Amino acid sequence: MSSGIHHVTLITRRVQANVDFYVGFLGFRLVKRTGGYEDSTQLHLFYGDAAGSPGSLVTFLVWEDGATGRVGTGQVAEVAFAVPAASIGEWLTCALDHGVPVEGPVREFGESVLRLKDPDGVIVKLVGGDLPGSRVWGDATRAIRRLRAVTILTDRPDETAAFVGRFGYRPGQASGNIQRMLSDTDAIDIRNASGYVSGILGTGTADHVAFRAADVAAVRAAKAELSRIDASPTSFHDRKYFTSLYVREPGGTLMELATEGPVCTAVTNQATGAPA
Repeated sequence: MSSGIHHVTLITRRVQANVDFYVGFLGFRLVKRTGGYEDSTQLHLFYGDAAGSPGSLVTFLVWEDGATGRVGTGQVAEVAFAVPAASIGEWLTCALDHGVPVEGPVREFGESVLRLKDPDGVIVKLVGGDLPGSRVWGDATRAIRRLRAVTILTDRPDETAAFVGRFGYRPGQASGNIQRMLSDTDAIDIRNASGYVSGILGTGTADHVAFRAADVAAVRAAKAELSRIDASPTSFHDRKYFTSLYVREPGGTLMELATEGPVCTAVTNQATGAPA
């Protein structure tokens, strides 16, 4: 049904601080600026690699007057990006020099991990690993390669893991209260958060994680399969540059299945990260 993560969508309140962090600090390219799909007056920012490739994309809905959300069960809690293994020390120094909140490095699933916080408080992990990735934008010695993983909080971990398996993921290593699910390109970490508070959507939280589908036919087949198991998928959405389908997994996290292409077209001044 899927070949890995397509994108992750989060919510920000602070537009310029968001651009400064993801473009200025992390080195992403601002590949698209558009209106929200449900509200055309809402700003929606897309960051990714030099080609705007699925698998590299993190997007933000802008809620300038929105309330701060609460991270809890039924949500993506952390977003991880792959960087060269040898660059972790440089990233740590860079974070300290720029006053970016940082913890680590620590070892998780055999990889070196730094935890950063973006201006809205979203946890962003930089994971050192010499993994094949998408095209690089910026300094190739430390540039982010692509999405490495997301962490999902759930109070129904077995059911959530089984549901993620429908998107082409297979069980990997377990560590403490986390079950890692693997595709050929990335991972979904299912964290057992039973007894924890439920998530509340708002700024500083994730809206959804999207998985990759080969084409519209694959999305239609997934809709039929999800309807068969009473997963209540929503109707199709033609996003002009991809077609998608939304569904909630048993633990409540919103998930999307999105076609591979066409990729986003850059709309920014890449020297400054400012919208063109």
